[in-house]
Amino acid sequence: MKVFPGFILGVSVVWTLGCTQAPKPAASSVPPSATVQNKVKESDLTRVILSEAAERRLGIELAEVQAVSTSGATTVIGDVVPIPGRSIIVSAPASGLISRFRFDLVPGMQIAAGRELFQLTPLVAPQRDLKLTLQADIETTKARLDNATLQANRAKQLLRDMAGSQRNVDVAQQELTQAKAAFEAAAERLKRVEAAPLDADVNISVTAPANGILRQLQVAQGQNVSAGAPLFELADFSKVWLRVPVYAADLKNLGPAEIVEIRDVDGAGVKWQGRRTNAPPTADPLAATADIYYEIENPRNSLRPGQRLEVSLPTRSAITKALSIPKSAILYDVHGGAWVYVAEGDRKYRRQRVEVYRASGQSTLVSQGLVENLRVVSAGAAELFGTEFGAGH
Repeated sequence: MKVFPGFILGVSVVWTLGCTQAPKPAASSVPPSATVQNKVKESDLTRVILSEAAERRLGIELAEVQAVSTSGATTVIGDVVPIPGRSIIVSAPASGLISRFRFDLVPGMQIAAGRELFQLTPLVAPQRDLKLTLQADIETTKARLDNATLQANRAKQLLRDMAGSQRNVDVAQQELTQAKAAFEAAAERLKRVEAAPLDADVNISVTAPANGILRQLQVAQGQNVSAGAPLFELADFSKVWLRVPVYAADLKNLGPAEIVEIRDVDGAGVKWQGRRTNAPPTADPLAATADIYYEIENPRNSLRPGQRLEVSLPTRSAITKALSIPKSAILYDVHGGAWVYVAEGDRKYRRQRVEVYRASGQSTLVSQGLVENLRVVSAGAAELFGTEFGAGH
């Protein structure tokens, strides 16, 4: 067979082109897992620009961010509890009838020591044939009275007839007076037995043993009580305890301060000083907390059991620098994030995220998000927040 050289050359060229110019695979059509559109940095959040009239209407006020020195502290919420042993329960000294309330007793009113509240009429055990005995006493004293009357009249007649003496008249008159008193007493005893056979003729005055608040009143006028039955309870709230639950692992980090500042949970109003006291140890194993107690002077009874108060407990950490802003400048979103509005020129405000270190009265210490000498909105921040998100339109 005869092979032509040109044919062999053509086949070689075709094979070479096929090997060097193979078709490329198509590009992948799988979309990316996520796409972020209109990405905005948090530092470039919306700025609120107010007109002069709007700024006056919203009552915008500014405060300067200040650097302060602060020692470590932890803020804990405690609750007011009465001091054990400062509550007195008064019991009935004898069985009797409650009578003669001196005034309208209402639980919660302040009672002074020694003030009479009501009276207790003791009950006596009935004597057998008591009424017959008293009727016999009536007859006996009546006979004695009649005889004494006769003797007194006779002595007076003998004195008028010059046959007697003044001494005999005086003796007869004395006997008459005694006989009359005995008869009246016997008649009164019989009258009382017929009206109330079990009541004694002596009332016991029930008074407040100490100053305090009437916490419970367990009797009413006209009620019969047995000996030892509780009548009322007085509680002395001139001093109270603040029970502060602290995470057990943090107890060793607390500072040695014996006196701390205590305030309302909103940071406003009256402040109190609490002195550390050695109370019986209590704890909550479910919350892993142990309780420490502080004693507070409460002369006006402004603190009541169960009231929640805020206390800053010093820790052993070193003194550090922090930034202080008014508490009213802090805003919290639905996720618990803290924000402030920073002033940027005339009537221009930018929302800025901050990290709160701790509250200190009317001020809040911020650890991140601000620098010294910036001005933040201290009044009207909530109104700016509503304006930014449409609630203020």
